[in-house]
Amino acid sequence: MSEGPGTLSAVRAAAVAVVVAVVLAACGAGAPRTCDEVADRTIELVQQLIDEAEEEIGEMTVDELLATGGELPAIERFAARSKEIDEWAAELGCSQTELRRGVLDRLDRLDADTPVGELIIDGIRRGGL
Repeated sequence: MSEGPGTLSAVRAAAVAVVVAVVLAACGAGAPRTCDEVADRTIELVQQLIDEAEEEIGEMTVDELLATGGELPAIERFAARSKEIDEWAAELGCSQTELRRGVLDRLDRLDADTPVGELIIDGIRRGGL
C-alpha cells in the first residue's frame, strides 16, 4: 500500500491532535469558571496534601510530628499551590465564606489513612487551612 502526501498529512494532524490532548489533560481543565469549581480544586489540592504528608511521615504519630515542629515538604508545596487557588478565587469574586462553605460541603471526598491525615481534615472542619 502506497502512502501519498495526503495520508502523511492526515497522520501528522492526528499525531498533533493526540499530543495537544495529552498536554491539555496534563495541565488540568484550565482555570475554574465558578466558585464551586474553585472549591472542587481546593479539595483536590487538600487531598494531594494529605496523600503527600502521609507518605512523608510514614507511621509517625501526631505527637511525633508535632515534636519535629510539623515541618513537612508537603505543607510547603501545598502553600505554593494554594496561591493559584487564591488567585482564581479573587478573579471570580469568590468570598472566603462562600469558599469555606464549598470546601466543607466537599469534605466527604477527602480520604486519610493515618492520624495525621485525619488531623488535616479535622483542621479544615474547624476552620483551618
